[in-house]
Amino acid sequence: MSIAESNTVGTALDKLALALCLGGVVLGVLIALIGRMVGQEFVMAGYGVFVAFEVAAIILGGITRATTIGKTAMITSCVLLGGSVLFMA
Repeated sequence: MSIAESNTVGTALDKLALALCLGGVVLGVLIALIGRMVGQEFVMAGYGVFVAFEVAAIILGGITRATTIGKTAMITSCVLLGGSVLFMA
């Protein structure tokens, strides 16, 4: 694998990490809201999706921490996940 190919893979992974970080928040909230609209309680299912996406974003952000987007994804995911754990406790 050449240096250019490895930079392309790193760029794709850090963008994926940031997308997972932000997508986890949006998807978790949407699951909870849709569940509320149909008369069911899907809050914990939404929280589970949120946690799964944030953990994946932390892992991918850790792998791509050499890039600015990777660091941003990792730090944002850590803050969001830490805040949600403190809020749930």
